[in-house]
Amino acid sequence: MTGFFVTNILLRCNYFHIINSKGSIKMGIKSWNDYFLDMAKTCSSRSNCLRAQVGAIIVGQDKKIKATGYNGTPSGVESCYERGECYRIKNNIPSGTCYETCRSIHAEQNAIIQAGQDRCIGATMYIYGHNFICILCKRFIVQAGIIDVYLKKDDDAPVLHVSVDDIKRELEDTK
Repeated sequence: MTGFFVTNILLRCNYFHIINSKGSIKMGIKSWNDYFLDMAKTCSSRSNCLRAQVGAIIVGQDKKIKATGYNGTPSGVESCYERGECYRIKNNIPSGTCYETCRSIHAEQNAIIQAGQDRCIGATMYIYGHNFICILCKRFIVQAGIIDVYLKKDDDAPVLHVSVDDIKRELEDTK
């Protein structure tokens, strides 16, 4: 792109402008992955978990959103935020262990519940706020029929891709 330079990058929009040396404007469009990961980040802002804010989006092959989810307590259950403390933080319980001590539903599970299996088959899930999928959510993802997952821990992290075939192989290797 000789003779081009970026003049504006609009962080909350889907496009950016490139102006060439003659002053002509060319528009670039955000990738679908970046677009949906940004939406998953927005979903994470609804989390009432004190430990992690995670958002998830399920997107059909037609690029239409099927459901969203975030980690938090089930409807009508007092959250750790409302209580002012997290049992898991207070007792130094490592992430990824002792799920039965957590009051929250994971973002991935919440999105799948909201969508229902018929809307998940063949879909892609985008997760913001984590760079791994727990064993429980892996089972949900496979059972729901989701075929690809993209994860991004934070704004500075790389995007990770996990296929359902990778998840199935891992589950088969589980003892």
